[in-house]
Amino acid sequence: MNLFLLTQPDAFYIPKLLDQFIEEKPESTDVVGAAVLPGEIAVENVPDYLRLMGVRGTVLNGLDFVRHKALDVLDQAVRLDDVYSVRGALRDHDIPEHTPENVNDPAFPDFLREQNIDLVVSIACPQIVREELLECAPEGVINIHGALLPKYRGKLPSFWVLANGEEKTGVTVHYMNEDLDDGPIIVQKEVPIRPSDTLHSLVLRSKVQYGASALADAVQQIENGTVEMTDNPEEEATYFSFPTPDAIARFRDRGRRIR
Repeated sequence: MNLFLLTQPDAFYIPKLLDQFIEEKPESTDVVGAAVLPGEIAVENVPDYLRLMGVRGTVLNGLDFVRHKALDVLDQAVRLDDVYSVRGALRDHDIPEHTPENVNDPAFPDFLREQNIDLVVSIACPQIVREELLECAPEGVINIHGALLPKYRGKLPSFWVLANGEEKTGVTVHYMNEDLDDGPIIVQKEVPIRPSDTLHSLVLRSKVQYGASALADAVQQIENGTVEMTDNPEEEATYFSFPTPDAIARFRDRGRRIR
């Protein structure tokens, strides 16, 4: 079965998820390409993240980002043991990278058909996927979301579960449709929230330790034709956007930190 990935640049989480997923996916499944689309790493998002992280968190994140960029350059030269960018993960596994401006441009689904893509996999795809793309691959389009859907649809679910004092969260792999984090559920795994968890530790643990295996499991079920779908009911859904000042204050009042 031929897979194609939709994702975005990242230094901290997506590279490790990709690397682990590619190691765990069925051997009979080939990742034949990936579209890396402009996403959260953008100058216009800096004020929002400064407000979320505060000065300390922003400085720590910035220093870690610079470190990852330097290690990624070094990795290109000497092949280190870890991955430090999405492009680095693709490079390590010999997966061709593509950079379409808009995945909903009719030329992109046509390209996927030419590549004989069976299944499209969204890993933090920053663009809404429309009908033609949703229907171009025989097995459809699936997405991995960092929460127990239908709860916590939307942005930064790991922040919101910490801000709201939840005791558990999870990861969900589901079929996509044109609505946000909607579509039947294929695999869902619970992730316990620890008293010591920061936003960074929770995202890292849920995406890599739980998310990669959940995604590999979903792909295996699709390939085997053994998917038993679970409802993702709209009437039970909760939605969250970028954290408000009140939510950030609540997050901090609970003793939570970004890192």
